[in-house]
Amino acid sequence: MDSILAQSVPLLQFISPGMILFTATLILFASAITLCFLIGSKPSVVKPLTGVLLIILFLLLGTVALEFSAAATPSYTFGEFASLSEALSTHRWLLFQLPILLTIVSLMILNVYGECIADRHAVPYRAALTISTALSFAALIAIAFESMI
Repeated sequence: MDSILAQSVPLLQFISPGMILFTATLILFASAITLCFLIGSKPSVVKPLTGVLLIILFLLLGTVALEFSAAATPSYTFGEFASLSEALSTHRWLLFQLPILLTIVSLMILNVYGECIADRHAVPYRAALTISTALSFAALIAIAFESMI
C-alpha cells in the first residue's frame, strides 16, 4: 500500500525549502505593494501592511538562514553555465541585502507614523514607503531572473 506522499517523494526532491520561502516572499511583496497604494485612502490598512512586512522580513531572514546552513542547495548551479552562475551568486547575495534593509526601513516608517501616515503632511513618507517596497520587490524579481541562469 503506497501512500500518496510516498509516490510524490521524487517531486519533493526538486523543491528546496529556500525556494518555497522565496516564492512566498514574492507573493507577499506583491500584496504589500497593493496595500502601500491603499494607505492614502484607507488608514486602516496600516496594521495589515505592518503584519505583511513583518512576515516578509522573517521570510527573508529565514531564506538567508537556510542558505547559510547546510539545509539548502547551493545558490549556484552546475553544468554548462556553472562559471557564470557562480559569479552571479555573489551578486545575488549582495542584491539580497537590499530587500532586508528596505523592509526594515518600511517597518520603521510605519511604526513611527502609524495611521497618521494617511494624513496630508505625510505624503513624502508614504512615497518613501511605496518606493522602498517596490524596490525590494524589484530586487527580488532580479534575483529570481538571475537564479534561472
